[in-house]
Amino acid sequence: MTSIASPAPLTFDVVIATRNRPDALALTIPLLLAQSRRPEQLIVIDSSDDHAPVAQVVAQTTAGHDAVRVTVVHSEKGLTRQRNIGLGYVTADVVFLPDDDTLFFPGTSAAIMEIYERDTEGKVAAVNPAVSLTPPEGALDGAGYAMSDAHVAEAKTVPWRTAIGRLMPDINPRMVIGKALVDRAPALPWLTELDALHVEWMTGFRMTFRTAAIKTEGFEPVFGGYSLFEDTDASWAVTDHGCVIGANRGKVYHHRFPGGRADRYGLGAMGLANLAYLMAKHVADRKLSPAQRAEAIRKTKSYSRLRMVLAWARSLKGDAGAAEDLRGMKAAHPAIDRLFGTPRERLAETYLDIKRGLGID
Repeated sequence: MTSIASPAPLTFDVVIATRNRPDALALTIPLLLAQSRRPEQLIVIDSSDDHAPVAQVVAQTTAGHDAVRVTVVHSEKGLTRQRNIGLGYVTADVVFLPDDDTLFFPGTSAAIMEIYERDTEGKVAAVNPAVSLTPPEGALDGAGYAMSDAHVAEAKTVPWRTAIGRLMPDINPRMVIGKALVDRAPALPWLTELDALHVEWMTGFRMTFRTAAIKTEGFEPVFGGYSLFEDTDASWAVTDHGCVIGANRGKVYHHRFPGGRADRYGLGAMGLANLAYLMAKHVADRKLSPAQRAEAIRKTKSYSRLRMVLAWARSLKGDAGAAEDLRGMKAAHPAIDRLFGTPRERLAETYLDIKRGLGID
């Protein structure tokens, strides 16, 4: 009897976009390289004001890992810009795109790759590991930074915010498109064996993709600066190539770097403008029905109003940051009607014009 050889294991590269955060990389990279399945290549795209500290940390943390190719590039800032630059260096079958402060638990890369390899028909385009509320054991020993109190408090709310979002989908307009895509996704009976499930979109600090899918789609170039919702956008874009899966056996911890994001007006404005662009783009690209389109518009507006009310309530308590959030959201609110009323082929041009008018990057 002639034996049939098993297919060769798939390979993966890791792309990390970073800026002025060498202390975060000092925690992240060793955990990636300690995985039972290691990347073929580690690609760091750095936009730091001073590139030398990042280059030094990468050299130190990858020393002795000769089997992993290391590529370090200094670039202009901008998350989507940096990630797209990184994709240009990817040669493996799969690409992981963690944040520079994403900490991998042991076995996470293997759990992710098991799903891609089980998918012999190429129906899975992306896989998202689960979130842990506690770090890997010993990972923060000697850490160069601690999360801010605000980030610690926010992290504790993740379980109940997620539960509420699923029980009350009216709160989040993205569920209109996310649920439609899950409903369309192919049945994969083997998912339960791997403790995996279809998900509506991926969170940015824990994204992985089949390389061919994300290279074809890329990350949305009109999103600048912090690029809010670029993760949801990429998750939905690759559904032209397959479905998005959550891998519960793989876990990561988001040890969020403190500081940054000081422009609360800009964040408030971007939060609404980017959401409206995202929804208008994918209502068209995912070919939603007229009824789904109407629902998407209604929920985008109601969600935006809710966010403004909550910011207003915080501002009444003397929260100056909330007042700036509210100012930005009020300025951006007219963009919702404008973007949903723009033909798809002119949407990016219109969005860039809106950003210029708002004075945001």
